[in-house]
Amino acid sequence: MNKILPLLLLVVISCAKPKSSEFTEAIEETEKDTLVVLAVSKDARTIGPEKSSEQLQIEEAIEKMAANESDPAVGYWVGMFGKNKINIAIAEVKDGKAIGYTVCAGNYRPITGTAEVKDNVYSFVMNEPGTDKYDGNFKFTIDGNEGVLKGEWSPFKKDATSKKSYELSKASYLYQPGLGEYPEASSRLLTEEDVANLLPEELEFMRNEIYARHGYSFKDIEDRRQFDVVDWYIPMGIDIRENLTDIEVQNIDLIYRYEEYYNESYDDYGR
Repeated sequence: MNKILPLLLLVVISCAKPKSSEFTEAIEETEKDTLVVLAVSKDARTIGPEKSSEQLQIEEAIEKMAANESDPAVGYWVGMFGKNKINIAIAEVKDGKAIGYTVCAGNYRPITGTAEVKDNVYSFVMNEPGTDKYDGNFKFTIDGNEGVLKGEWSPFKKDATSKKSYELSKASYLYQPGLGEYPEASSRLLTEEDVANLLPEELEFMRNEIYARHGYSFKDIEDRRQFDVVDWYIPMGIDIRENLTDIEVQNIDLIYRYEEYYNESYDDYGR
């Protein structure tokens, strides 16, 4: 009986699928582009609390980074930090001081400290604020000739977690809707046929992949494991909602609805 349950659930979902008119009020074509007028029950850009002060700090640092882009140390340094992918962003190096931030495992931490330069090799000592029990100290070098960042991190509280060594490469972030296993979720409006026969875990992955393209840093460990191993994925921020396109917002709404239908069908027919 359990072996045929997924098939029964898919049949139930396809029979109960919502009407297309619930999702699209109108699609107006112009000469240069396609304007998508939304009629969604869940607008992903408004779900959740207001943008946090931490995300605002990230955006301010990104602006400063753009002003200092000629410095070879300034930019995004990305790679594995223990079991998680980290983005160490250096925003400014000036008069022996350095400022930046890190994005890792759904967390943002500002970092400040000192920087010395000799023969195009930068030596940094940078600290997190110390307001979180997992905050610590970064010591690393950046070889401006090779484009490699190497260093160690030590927690302020020795019993909080273990030391970590890391080697990161400089990366440039560019939003590309065509990346991933389900690029259609960011490049065009999905139809019911695109999602009706997907399993719940496939629907969830399709939805999360939209966020990953914008550099969302996932707190959930299972989500992190799926995207940290992907070459194109760079953790850029903890709130990317306003970067979602109209197409993506509408597709997320459609995916959410089918996830809800699957859950309702499981409750009704799966026991």
